[in-house]
Formats: sequence, structure tokens, C-alpha cells
Amino acid sequence: MNIKYYVLWIKNSPLLKEYLNNFYNKLISDLEIIISSSFIFKNKEKEIKNGLLSSINSLLEVYNKDFILNADISSLIQSIIIDNNNESINKLKKEIDIFLSEGIDSPNLTQNKGKKIFWTNIKLTSVDNNPYNKTEAHPDHIKTWAISGNWWEKTEKEWLEVYEKSFSLLKELDEWIYDELNQIITKIVPLWTARWIHNSASYKECVGHLYMWYTIDSGNSEVNNLEAIIHESSHNKLNLILQFDPIVLNDKELKYYSAIRPDARHIHWVFLGYHAFAPTMYILMKAYKNWYLWDDINWLKKIILYYIKTKFLQKVIHKYALLTDLWKEISEEIDYVIKEMDILFKEINPNKELILEAKEKQTKHFKEVNKNYPQLEY
Repeated sequence: MNIKYYVLWIKNSPLLKEYLNNFYNKLISDLEIIISSSFIFKNKEKEIKNGLLSSINSLLEVYNKDFILNADISSLIQSIIIDNNNESINKLKKEIDIFLSEGIDSPNLTQNKGKKIFWTNIKLTSVDNNPYNKTEAHPDHIKTWAISGNWWEKTEKEWLEVYEKSFSLLKELDEWIYDELNQIITKIVPLWTARWIHNSASYKECVGHLYMWYTIDSGNSEVNNLEAIIHESSHNKLNLILQFDPIVLNDKELKYYSAIRPDARHIHWVFLGYHAFAPTMYILMKAYKNWYLWDDINWLKKIILYYIKTKFLQKVIHKYALLTDLWKEISEEIDYVIKEMDILFKEINPNKELILEAKEKQTKHFKEVNKNYPQLEY
């Protein structure tokens, strides 16, 4: 099949460059809307409004692509267009003025705060301009995790060191994914430290930022990170494409079974999970096969279980998703990745008892969700 790397990614991806260029043009259009007479500022003082319009006009007269595409700026622009957010208006004006007076490398720009993670072009920092980070992006979030300057139970140095290990491992496992990820992700924002679990998040309005935990008391914290990095980066890639193209045409009222979640979800969200879990489990299986996790029975159990879950997601998508032409292509690429996973699974060759245990867990999950949501489709 003609792989375009909607899922696994590729070095110097022309697809990514195309969508980033389209996204840039969309953001320029948004800025032009803001300065047009048709855009109505709500509850904004005339002086502030006119100051922003002047700053945007000056910005449009210079080379600005690297500045505008950064998520610290693009998320502010979208916040103004979508929500007419007053706080975003103030922040955007401030950032534009710094850029115009001090240049793209100014240490005063929010996008330049933090320290670069070795092996990458990505900064680790709790300084973040994304106006949407006050909302709960992960289903298990119960509060706003991102607190400026807080490293919780670890130090900044420890955060940097463990993420350096994660990206070094990714480069060894799959240099193509590593390369393209470096083109789309610019910042990792620490959310929390926790024992044995790793929650993560990303926002559809903020392409380029990952919001991550640090899993302490884990013998493989760098792999916990790697799992979340691939998952959330996949969401970022999809969020970039979703700026222009919808996924599914299904009735919005219908709910479907997701092998990942404890609740019934619209097929749109099932597809987002499907797209993220396939490459994530593919990389974890490569890590296991290449002896990075070979002595850890808990990782093997997780790989088996989520391999089964990913196959279940595939069945639901194939049976119910009414996909647009573009998303049919993406779905076919996920099918390709799952075929690669099938090969890896045979090579790993887990014993039958572990496979049976995983199947029983998946069956139990399905029964519980079906009991709580009897109207779901599966």
C-alpha cells in the first residue's frame, strides 16, 4: 500500500511539512480576521484592542513563521478566535511586541523558556502560554496539574535526565518517529509525579506541547515516558490534521465501546484512541523484542493486554466508523501498523497463560462497560 505516514511517521516528512504550512496559513488568516472590522472584541478596552491590532499589523510585515507556528502563540491566536479570551489578547500582544523588538531568540519569549532535552529540539519547562491548560484534558485529571515552576518530588535535573533517556531510547528503536517527533513537538510541560502510573495530556488547540507526569518508583521510568510521548505525539499529529479535515460522519448521539476507556464514547474518540495506541504499542513491542524490557513481566503483561485491546478497537472502527476519504487512508495505515504488531507479537511469543489472562481481563472490561452503558454499539 502507499504509506503516507499518518501513523508511524518518517524522516523529513513531506506530509508534516504540508500540514504545518497549511496550519500556518490558517493562523495568518485568523490574525487577519482579528484585525478586520468584522471581528468584535468583547469586554476589551479600546486602548488594549488598538494596541493588539497595531502589533499584529507589524507582525504581518516581517518573517514570522517560526514564531506563529509555535504552540505558545498558535494556541493564543485560536483562543482569541474561538473564545474571544481577554487574557489571551493581553498575552498575545506582549509576545508579539517582544518578538518584534528582540527577535525570535529572545529569552523573554515564553517559547524560549526552559532547558532543552538532550537528543532533541524540545524544551522541558513549566512556563506555558497555552490558555487551554486550565481545563482537564485527561479523563483522570481532577485539578489543574500544571503549576509554574513546580517539579514536585523530583528535581528539574532529574526530569531532564529521565526524558533524555526516553528520547535516546526512541532514537535507537525508531529513528524515523524520533525525527518527525522533533519537528512537531517543541515543549514538554511537567504535570505531576506519581508512583507506578503515568497520566499525560495534549490539547487540540495546542499543537506542539505535551503535558506529562514523571513515574517514580518505576524501574523503567524512561519507558513510561516513552509510552506517553508516542501516545500524545500521535494526538498532536492528528490534532494538526483535524484543523482541516473531520474524521467520522457518524451520528453524534451514538455511543460505542472503547476497549481503552471505562465509559462509552462517540466513534470520533474511539478513533483518536485507536490512532494513538497502535504506534504506541508497536514501539513498546519493539522495545521488548530488543531486550529493553525483556526481564519485566509487568511490561510483558501490559503489552499483551493492550495488543488485544488495540485489535478490539480495530474491530469497532471497521464495523461502525463512517470515515471520510482521508480518514479511510489513515485507517488503512493503522491496519498496516497492526499487521507489523502481529509479526512482533509472534516473535515475542508470550506463553499461553499470559495471553489467556489478558483475554480474561479484556472480557471483564467489556462486560463492565456494557453493563453500565447498555445502549452502546460494539
